[in-house]
Amino acid sequence: MRRQFGLLASFVLFVLPSPMAAAEAAMTSPDRKSDLVQSGVVPKVCERCIRAHEEFLASDAMQGRGSGTHDELVAATYVASQLRQYGIEPAADNGGYIQRLAVRQKDAKAQSPEEESSTWNVIGMLRGRDSSLQHAAILFSAHLDALGIGTPVKGDNIYNGADDDASGTTAVLEIARVLGRGPRPRRTVIFALFGSEERGGLGANYFREHSPLPLKDISANLEFEMIGRADPALKDDTLWLTGWERSNLGLALAAHGAKLVADPHPTENFFARSDNFVLAKDGVVAQTISSYGLHQDYHQPSDDLAHLDFKHMDAAIASLLAPVEWLVNSDFQPKWNVGGQP
Repeated sequence: MRRQFGLLASFVLFVLPSPMAAAEAAMTSPDRKSDLVQSGVVPKVCERCIRAHEEFLASDAMQGRGSGTHDELVAATYVASQLRQYGIEPAADNGGYIQRLAVRQKDAKAQSPEEESSTWNVIGMLRGRDSSLQHAAILFSAHLDALGIGTPVKGDNIYNGADDDASGTTAVLEIARVLGRGPRPRRTVIFALFGSEERGGLGANYFREHSPLPLKDISANLEFEMIGRADPALKDDTLWLTGWERSNLGLALAAHGAKLVADPHPTENFFARSDNFVLAKDGVVAQTISSYGLHQDYHQPSDDLAHLDFKHMDAAIASLLAPVEWLVNSDFQPKWNVGGQP
């Protein structure tokens, strides 16, 4: 999640080739999948998976997954491998999972020459089975990067980003696992993990121009940002949705079992501080799910594994699985309320 200030850089993005190949099929047989649908089995959260994703992504070995660093690429490669394992098809514009974006940046204050670097998105897709909903896809997203190596605080210079936003990436992966190994949904579902959110949403801005589907065919985007701890302003394991009053999406998800309420911190303007805002400005009903309680470890080396509340993460993600399955199989139309679109 970004701070509330502007990016002092200009940038140009373009795609470069990736070696990632086609996805494997899901492990569950079609007959078994049909049985699961008819039986009304509630999907179960994989607690070991959640812990494993966090222990990799937020480990010291990942050096804080700095925006546009080799460590961000390692994180992207890990996420792509998980999507493949879950039966999610590659959907980047180069035929693989990973979009490599070349970024040219110039510091407006330093008046130095432009510097070129790269950042990476990971894009996967689960194609829907209902042709009547082919223009009503659902996008689940989070950001891959954190702040990398920075100023030491109490001898620690690794800004692990366990909550911001390895927790959101983990949530998207868990949703991908459940949907990829379950029955094929009626709607097409896109999974997007964006690079360089901390540098001004570079990955999300590139996705806006290079989505596997036209943005007009994406009904809703749920971004997951900082769900690694409970918000003390709310009941245990409750999540909140940015811009609750802007659309009909939050109420619908809550009505189907999501432990989801309105953002209790409206003065923080979180709706405009994550990658959802990029797509919302183009008309997609795009909002962020979080449980950030304004803790003091935000953007600090202490945002690490030791400070995560895995019991909260497990319960919060579990509460979303059935509502998410309803959403990707329903005729519900997410809409902006009057005056809600930015």
